[in-house]
Amino acid sequence: MKIQIEKEKLQAAYKNACGCVKDAFEKLFGEDVLETAKPTLDDYKTIKSYEDACDVLGLSPILSENRNKALCAQFPDHYDFRQNMPKHIIALMKLEIISRALWGKSFEPEPDAEGNKIYWYPWFALYTKDEVDRMSDEERKSLCGALFGGAGHGAYAGFGYLTADGRSSDSGADIGIRLCQETEEKAAYFGRQFIELWAEYLAYGFKVTEHLK
Repeated sequence: MKIQIEKEKLQAAYKNACGCVKDAFEKLFGEDVLETAKPTLDDYKTIKSYEDACDVLGLSPILSENRNKALCAQFPDHYDFRQNMPKHIIALMKLEIISRALWGKSFEPEPDAEGNKIYWYPWFALYTKDEVDRMSDEERKSLCGALFGGAGHGAYAGFGYLTADGRSSDSGADIGIRLCQETEEKAAYFGRQFIELWAEYLAYGFKVTEHLK
């Protein structure tokens, strides 16, 4: 019987293993296969965690109340005032750092008065069509009110827009360009790779399930 294992998942398991478990991994697969590429600004796909983003940008990570043992060992005497902030604010701060790292060395989004540039932002489907179809009328109305009650300001990611109730000279940055990427592919990676942080930031209280990934 042949078992196929995704390389990234294998590397993640090896990274979290310890002692004899790591030894077993190395004997089975070899160290060359198990070692992940070091995070770099030259390849956004090597940035797989918030800590990776901090590493490539030369920043110290935010230490939250749930900081892991590795960070405790690295910064044993460090107190971060931000650990008392609401979780969704800390998540946003982390996402902004990750976004900056994903931009790489040569890219930084800038306001475009002519509207010629396109920037991309992760967009999430919180419910599938089947899930919505299975809801009662009351549940569906409640959901629509919660999700779309303020939709007039929910989809602007730029610095200028034209709508039926606003002139082209109006200015808005409801989402914020700091979380935008220059390509659709990179924005999709930003959303999928860091889905847990996005869920915490957006504070919808939804669970990260397979259809979101």
